Amino acid sequence: MAVVVQYVVKPNPGGDLAGILELAKESAGLWRKHGGKPRFWSVAVGEAGNFVFSVNFETFSAYGAAVDKLNADPAFHTWQAKRLKAGLTTLVRANMAIEIEL
Repeated sequence: MAVVVQYVVKPNPGGDLAGILELAKESAGLWRKHGGKPRFWSVAVGEAGNFVFSVNFETFSAYGAAVDKLNADPAFHTWQAKRLKAGLTTLVRANMAIEIEL
């Protein structure tokens, strides 16, 4: 069973693409450090202009372990403060999906 979490954001007016990408890269490094497999997407159809930051895990327990480690990591708290202060994006939605094997 695979698990994916995704965070959909829209750039704020005047938001700097380079800054958005920098924050996404930093976040990806933190998720990788704790066992996640992050990816960053540019939405081309539907909600065009939005971005999706997704993180895959092989199991639900791997996801839980990564979140526990991430929340205990001071670097993650520093990154969260940096992200909020930058004000480059607004969260549209967050999802977690669990694979149903067919």
